[in-house]
Amino acid sequence: MAIEYSLKLEEKLSESGLLEQLKSMGYTDNDVIELPKGIKMSQFRSTLGLNLYLTESGEYPYNAYETQFLRNEFVYESTLSFRFVNNLYNNETYEFVLSLVFNLMKNNNSNALFLSNGDNELCFFTKDCIYSENSSHVWDKGCFAEILKGYKYCNFDGNYIF
Repeated sequence: MAIEYSLKLEEKLSESGLLEQLKSMGYTDNDVIELPKGIKMSQFRSTLGLNLYLTESGEYPYNAYETQFLRNEFVYESTLSFRFVNNLYNNETYEFVLSLVFNLMKNNNSNALFLSNGDNELCFFTKDCIYSENSSHVWDKGCFAEILKGYKYCNFDGNYIF
C-alpha cells in the first residue's frame, strides 16, 4: 500500500501560491504537469520518493469530509496530496512534507484538514490554532514533534472545535 498525505483546504490554494512556497524553501526547478483540474509535480520522485498533486475539489457532496474535529462536515476547495512511491521515502521526505504543509498554513488564513492515507486525521488548522489528533502519538516522535515547535497548537480532546 502506498503512503499518502493530503491537506484539504477550505479555500482554494493557487498553483502560484504553492510554487512561491516551494521557491522560498529552495525548490526552484519545478516541473509542473497540467491536469484537467490541477497540477502534478514529479521532480520529487527521484530525490524524495514522492509525487505532489494540487487539485481542485469537485462539487458538493464530493468536496465534503466527515471529520471528528467539526460538528458539521468539512467542505474544502483544494487538496494538496503527497503520494509516496516505491517505499523510497525517508526522514527527509517526511520533513519536506511537514515543512511545506506547515509553511503553507502559516501564510494562509484558511481552515484545513491534514490526513494520512485518506482517513487518518492528523490535525486541523484554524486561523488561531492547530488541533493535533495524537491518539497514535505520531506528534511525539522525530520530525513530527520538531515541526510543532514554534506553533500554537493543542491536543484535540474529542470535543468539536466548532
